[in-house]
Amino acid sequence: MSNDLKNLVAFEGYEVDRARWQLRWRDEPLLLNRKTFDLLIYLLDHADRVVGKDELLRILWPESFVGESNLTQHIFLLRKTLSRHESGRKIIETIPGRGYRFAVPVEIEPQNDSEERVELAFLDGASEPADPTVVENGAIEPKGVPVHLQRPGREASQTSAKSASAVAPRFNLERSANRTSPAKRWLLSIAVALLLLAFYLAARWNGLAHPRISAYTQITHDGRAKSIGGTDGSRIYFTELEKSGVAQVSVSGGPVEPIQLAVKEPWSGGVSPDGSTLLIVSQAGGQGPAASLWSFHLVGGSLRQLGNAVTAAWSPDGQKIIYASANGELLVMRRDGSDAHRIASPGGYVNSIAWSPREETIRFSRDDLLWQISPDGSNLRQLLPAWSKSPTQSSAAWAPDGRFFFVADGQIWLLEEGRGLGLRETANPVQLTFGPTVWDRPIPSPDGKKIFASGRTRRGELVRFDKKSTQFTPFLSGISAEFVTFSRDGKTVAYVSYPEGILWRANPDGSNPVQLTEPPAYPKSVCWSPDGSRLAFVSRTADNVDEIFVIASDGTGKPQRILSRDRQPETDPTWSPDGRKLAFATAPNVGASAKSNLRIFDFATGKADAIPASDGLVVPHWSPDGRVIAAMTLDAESLRLFDLSAGSWTNLDTGAVAFPEWSHDGRWIYYVRWTADPAVLRIRVADGAQENVADLKGARYTGTFTLWMGLDPTDTPMMLRDEGTDDIYALTLEQK
Repeated sequence: MSNDLKNLVAFEGYEVDRARWQLRWRDEPLLLNRKTFDLLIYLLDHADRVVGKDELLRILWPESFVGESNLTQHIFLLRKTLSRHESGRKIIETIPGRGYRFAVPVEIEPQNDSEERVELAFLDGASEPADPTVVENGAIEPKGVPVHLQRPGREASQTSAKSASAVAPRFNLERSANRTSPAKRWLLSIAVALLLLAFYLAARWNGLAHPRISAYTQITHDGRAKSIGGTDGSRIYFTELEKSGVAQVSVSGGPVEPIQLAVKEPWSGGVSPDGSTLLIVSQAGGQGPAASLWSFHLVGGSLRQLGNAVTAAWSPDGQKIIYASANGELLVMRRDGSDAHRIASPGGYVNSIAWSPREETIRFSRDDLLWQISPDGSNLRQLLPAWSKSPTQSSAAWAPDGRFFFVADGQIWLLEEGRGLGLRETANPVQLTFGPTVWDRPIPSPDGKKIFASGRTRRGELVRFDKKSTQFTPFLSGISAEFVTFSRDGKTVAYVSYPEGILWRANPDGSNPVQLTEPPAYPKSVCWSPDGSRLAFVSRTADNVDEIFVIASDGTGKPQRILSRDRQPETDPTWSPDGRKLAFATAPNVGASAKSNLRIFDFATGKADAIPASDGLVVPHWSPDGRVIAAMTLDAESLRLFDLSAGSWTNLDTGAVAFPEWSHDGRWIYYVRWTADPAVLRIRVADGAQENVADLKGARYTGTFTLWMGLDPTDTPMMLRDEGTDDIYALTLEQK
């Protein structure tokens, strides 16, 4: 296929108009950013062959070096857009180790250049063609006629005799006037006005009236990991993650100024509506009961403890605070900490609470899904149960006037509330940001004209601890990968590329990689079967529920769920040494009375039975000899050991613990202490003796869970060092 074709190109119900830079699905315009559209064009132009990844990187980014993750992100965006075809065939096919292929037939549709002008009849009876005006995305809009009143595609570009049937709506009241009475003309005018109003409302419903982001202004410039807490309109308050402290910066940029707080491990929360008080969560005790909530007066610097909480938010009038406990309870108190009372118990890990400006709704993220509830604790329901665009919805905020609700899942999305004609239901989210930058925690400015958010470029470097130098050094050529795990015989390694989220299998030195999964699946907690033939992992389904899958390690077949009918979230699979069973953790659905517990799935029976007395435990790990299952307590404060023969539990006092891993001889459990004094440690199972393995002070690490740790075949710790950047930006909102 020639590279300079100017024709329309069609495939699987889609139509690409190069001249207008448009993609349509059966006359419905689909939005693509420019780079993703260029990718589509290049794949179409070379549909007769496999296009290599290096070739695409060179063509799409000719003047800059970018990583493969940028290309993978645009492939993912393109596949999501091309997901409406009925055939079920994969349009963009991944060829492992080579690149991508356009895998469906392509048709070239000739277009007459003389058909570029649009002829309209005006309301005053004029029959001359309107002067065309070029609008967004290269579309041609007749002067004075909104683009949403034109039919998209070829029908809107016919000329002369064809224009009367091809352009909608077309009105010629002068011709009607010769045949109708004044009363009928008046009624016809009313009908036309109503029709125009209907078109306007339809356009508004379809997102044409939504604001867009017109400018990005960088506020901080140090590239260090941050978490935004709130703003009073003149300053932004945020947590410096590496320094474990709270700081402030002007909304116009400038120096970052630390805030001295007499609490350990402080995290910045939101600012009260009157701008006087900042909420602070102390995480000195981790996410458990010891996490405490404080109020800090910005003028005078007085500090007051309010109670125990893992996250909190202000009421619209600033007189109350809603907060979440470590065990997933929602509570409300007065701003001085008095009159605290529970309103609901959704369970799970609750964060990103937001109280609507009209005080009628409270929204929050529970285990990375958005929920909402009335202030009295009634009407608990999932906010976007059918939204499959985003696997995670971990941070969100209301616009000051309550009209919009912003959601971050790596990109920023907008939900418009209660639009026109008495409609109160939330519409489908509209994507505001695109590209490889990862956005977190959108905080609208008080005037609603900007969004402040942390923008990250995600890139990691796989490192392994060197005992001689006591430093972490690059491993497997420093690839950006997490959940790295070796087969029992040490002859094969599996890992998940970061941030693309693709599961790979390779030789132990990283050579000859074979791709096993592709987006939108994002494997986590990967583990080998004892015989090396299968891999188990966790991924989120189309229903936005974490489930356990098993896939053949040789690249044949597709991932299969172990419990296809289960609707309860499943996490952290671990194989029994004989490969016949999988232990895993569950979490209750929001509002359910059940607690999280551990289960054992038997491949022979296809059933999963609960482990006795395992309520409130997570992250199970089967010992190499098969006699014991270790698990973390939900507050991440200690480990417990289950003796399968005796059917009893014992405690293993670790203190703050994350990512526990058995040593290969079963004598030790390695883990990360990630709060105060961070380090990799190991604890001896026989007597509880602890040893410090690696100091993590000042270390920058990253991953899907912010942190990841694993062991190589010699029990040497591996981690993913953060090589990306993280800064705060002001995103200007412009109404279309």
